[in-house]
Amino acid sequence: MPLNFSRTRDLLSNFQFGELFIEELGWSHPRAKKTVSITVDNQEYPCQRIAEVSGVAVLEVTTTDIPDAKLRRDIHQQVIERIAENLLIFVDGGRTRSLWYWVKREGSKSYIRDHLYIKGQPGDLFLGKLAELVLDITDFEDGEPSVVEVAHRLQKGFDIEKITKKFYQEFQREHLQFLPFIQGIDRESDRKWYTSVILNRLMFVYFLQRKGFIDNDFNYLQNQLQASQRRGKNLFYRQFLQTLFFQAFAQPESQRDETVTALVGKVKYLNGGLFLQHPLENLYQNICIDDQAFENILDLFSRYSWNLDDTPGGSDDEINPDVLGYIFEKYINQKAFGAYYTRPEITEYLCDRTINKWIVERSNQHYPRKQFASISELLINLDSPLCQLLIEDILPQLSILDPACGSGAFLVAAMKTLIGIYSAVIGTIELRGDSKLKQWLTEVRKSHPSLGYYIKKRIISDNLYGVDIMEEATEIAKLRLFLALVAAAQSVTELEPLPNIDFNIMSGNSLIGLIRVDEKSFNLMGEENILQTLTAQNYQAILAEKNRSIELYKEHAFRLGEVEGTTQENRLQMLRDHIEDVNRESVQKLNQILLDEFSGKLSIKYESAQLTGKAKKRLLTLSDMQSLKPFHWGYHFDKLITEKGGFDVIITNPPWEVFKPQAKEFFSQHSDLVTKNKMDIKTFEKEQKKLLTNPEIAQAWLEYQSQYPHVSLYFRSSEQYKNQISIVNGKKQGTDINLYKLFVEQCFNLLHPRGECGIVIPSGIYTDLGTKQLREMLFSQTNVTGLFCFENRKTIFEGVDSRFKFVILTFEKNKQTLSFPVEFMRHDVEELQRFPHKDSLVISVDLIRKLSPDSLSVMEFKQDIDIHIAEKMSRFPLLGETLPDTWNLKLTQELHMTNDSYLFKQVPTHNCVPLIQGNMFHQFNNNLAAPKYWIDLDEGRKKILGKQEDKGQKLSYQDYRLVHRRIARNTDQRSLIACILPKNRFCADTAQTVKNILPYKVTIYIATLFNSFVNDYQIRQRITAHCDIHFMCSLKIPRLKEGDKYFQEIVENAAKLICTTEEFDQLAKEVGIGFHKNGVTEEAERMAIRAKLDAIVAHLYELTLTEFQHILSTFPLVPESVKIATLKAYQNLLQ
Repeated sequence: MPLNFSRTRDLLSNFQFGELFIEELGWSHPRAKKTVSITVDNQEYPCQRIAEVSGVAVLEVTTTDIPDAKLRRDIHQQVIERIAENLLIFVDGGRTRSLWYWVKREGSKSYIRDHLYIKGQPGDLFLGKLAELVLDITDFEDGEPSVVEVAHRLQKGFDIEKITKKFYQEFQREHLQFLPFIQGIDRESDRKWYTSVILNRLMFVYFLQRKGFIDNDFNYLQNQLQASQRRGKNLFYRQFLQTLFFQAFAQPESQRDETVTALVGKVKYLNGGLFLQHPLENLYQNICIDDQAFENILDLFSRYSWNLDDTPGGSDDEINPDVLGYIFEKYINQKAFGAYYTRPEITEYLCDRTINKWIVERSNQHYPRKQFASISELLINLDSPLCQLLIEDILPQLSILDPACGSGAFLVAAMKTLIGIYSAVIGTIELRGDSKLKQWLTEVRKSHPSLGYYIKKRIISDNLYGVDIMEEATEIAKLRLFLALVAAAQSVTELEPLPNIDFNIMSGNSLIGLIRVDEKSFNLMGEENILQTLTAQNYQAILAEKNRSIELYKEHAFRLGEVEGTTQENRLQMLRDHIEDVNRESVQKLNQILLDEFSGKLSIKYESAQLTGKAKKRLLTLSDMQSLKPFHWGYHFDKLITEKGGFDVIITNPPWEVFKPQAKEFFSQHSDLVTKNKMDIKTFEKEQKKLLTNPEIAQAWLEYQSQYPHVSLYFRSSEQYKNQISIVNGKKQGTDINLYKLFVEQCFNLLHPRGECGIVIPSGIYTDLGTKQLREMLFSQTNVTGLFCFENRKTIFEGVDSRFKFVILTFEKNKQTLSFPVEFMRHDVEELQRFPHKDSLVISVDLIRKLSPDSLSVMEFKQDIDIHIAEKMSRFPLLGETLPDTWNLKLTQELHMTNDSYLFKQVPTHNCVPLIQGNMFHQFNNNLAAPKYWIDLDEGRKKILGKQEDKGQKLSYQDYRLVHRRIARNTDQRSLIACILPKNRFCADTAQTVKNILPYKVTIYIATLFNSFVNDYQIRQRITAHCDIHFMCSLKIPRLKEGDKYFQEIVENAAKLICTTEEFDQLAKEVGIGFHKNGVTEEAERMAIRAKLDAIVAHLYELTLTEFQHILSTFPLVPESVKIATLKAYQNLLQ
């Protein structure tokens, strides 16, 4: 039974909720209609069942005004004691405002879903949710749905999960099959891009036709294709589509030739940039596309139901703008580096934590009569002064940016957030607005046939800004916003020309460009590089001209009809052309200023890679700057950056990729044999050498490598990115440049001093040494308002390893962080909805500085007891701390698996010893796997010595020494894995070892502490996938030495686990167990020794039984029998 939207809209608007559920949604009359009272804090609230089915009830709760969040929870708690599954509708006394309230339960956790609906509220955002609640008795075999089915319908209505993968897979296949039908475009990359351009336009048209908005024909494109084929072969693209796109949609009906109207029928003028000539169409003048391509794609489209409702909620074959959002994100992000489709739960959460928070705080600041704790409390308590403040000041001035906008997921989410606020405000004006506000609303309705269309157009024009380096992505972002806009129209007469948002959504490199333009440098810049029209103007005059034209453009986008005899479309086109001319000329000057910064201030040169030998350096040119696609924020958005001080809100999911040449990734495009992760270095080097004999591949490889060095130097030395370099113990820490790190700092740079930022990034932001300075920036110059960490086990991000961890981070600029709420290692995206909550763990920055003074790494605490244990451990010194009168450890990485691979031999020869890699050993066991490579002793020694003179001095590799795995995840059974190596072993960078020579007993003691549950627990709170040296150095380790309690007992017991082969005889003798025959190899006895050692270490740290039990509980993959034996050994030591 499909939902009757017209009837449903009327019942909803009239607050006839009982009739709505029974007559339109198919629910049953309630068996008990009597109103009962719910008593909370001695106050009674009338509560009446208005509909029910299968034990699930809809209840109206009437109050003088909508109750606050706490009272709503209290009332709901009383209701569920009587009716477990329910939907509450809180209604005010005047039946003009309602709040729909449903609580989703998963085990012991609950998630509140609510929706505010005000009488007179425009738009159909709520109707999609109601559509899910339709129950048709013929759908169910037993005549009535089960309570599980009804609860599922509630979940789908108020908690939508979209089904889109099937369409995406088919769309992807058709996209590839479309390419061969395109003629007249030589470059394959341009052919792929143009395919997207055509499909974007077709999907937009398809949505319109399925609403009957094009020639009143619901099968418009299919019928026009058939008509074209009757006229002749392969004419659809050249004759029909080009006419439709560039004349019908791009020109008002009054200006069209009669032949155009005869060909396309009655088509509404739309403009908006989507149907302007694309740069590819200007570049390639003779494009042809076979009809067969359109037959295939239209056949795909016809197999699905296309729906333009604001909120999706239909059947599995329904395609709506949100579904297309998934498709666009997936398609675009396939090609972008390190970018991934963002789930709507994340975009909605970040909109709430940034946009809603910003609006609430600005309202509290300018409306001191009442302070609001949340956006829902603000909307429930709207009155005329607050509505006027929002409509005239707060909402029009709000600027929201996504600097890596991709195909617009965050911008669409931001628009939906603002629609809800605008709708509540307009609904309140209808009911209780003063005469001035009602006059404003009357004027809007008089000028615009659709109020919903007007609101969306206002939001898109006033509030939303996006930048992306991929022009194709920005085209799709605009398309999605246009689709959302058109969705507001209920009939073709309500369509207005689309706004041109080319000055809001722009293509360019968000990370490179001038944030603030030096006016003096601009004015002094040589005139030989610009057109004559600008030579007489200074920077301020140019800005004033650009901004005046853009303001006029936005103003005329809302002024329909003729002005001074000029049509709206002609006015807009003239303004657009003028703005583009000014921009084109100005950007050339700005690029020259950027070039001066690269070459002059930073002394950066272009480095041309060579197949052999060093790169050749040359001076950078203006062309080099242009190829970087710089985006000059201070020019394009000068009013926001310079005058206002930055964007009010930034929300984004930037790329997560390391910025450096990826050899395997590059060569995998030229050989099926090359795989990114599963190919060992030697095999890859052989295949690479063979591929480079091809001159074209070799040239492409050199050009690819040459793109990086000068840009990397800029990121490392520019003042704009001063927080990219971490300084630890007075030394700069070398680390790869990662795009997400750059975006964190750039967001900070672009943010208004009181602005809000929400960003999705890898968990390295709170752990890695390379992000230490960014953490200092966040703690000292922003107020971190939330850090929520997911592990990707439930595939929140498709195509990302299930063990990968990422963070939802929010912060406010120009404040200082004292403490902040955290969640770590979560798996369900739903948990975001209740974060932060009253039980959220809060970490203080003082504790972070105490536990990780050098790195500021944030430990992954899960409970308060974790913090208590950490504070107890903090009494001991850091492993990396240099102390007098005791041993000190210096860890190192010896041989790099890529840079030093020339030393690796796959077949051992005379004088060769094994290269130790991390997967070759385990705790107390140096012989887990056979070696893969060998190192010549003389060559290895030379490499270790480096520039030191070889005086025959003893080096650490010549002795027994400690080694631990570097690659280890905190989700593995064990993470900190160490052993003692025999003499004469070199270590790869996956096996971190000791640089200085230590006494044998100390070496065994440290190995024991590394392998303990206590220190494994410590390291697991710090790492993600690598036990890097700075993490190890932050461990709190008691510096026991000979003569201290437990020291000898630890050494002798651990030696029995280590010294089990003849090569350890000398070690066994020196530590007091004789020789290797006294070592223990029987597994049960080894486990008993290990349990005893773990118990001793727990006592070293003075842990209580409860604390030690908690530590053991954090190792879910360790067998329970091991934990029981370890606890028993701990208790034995107490006796």
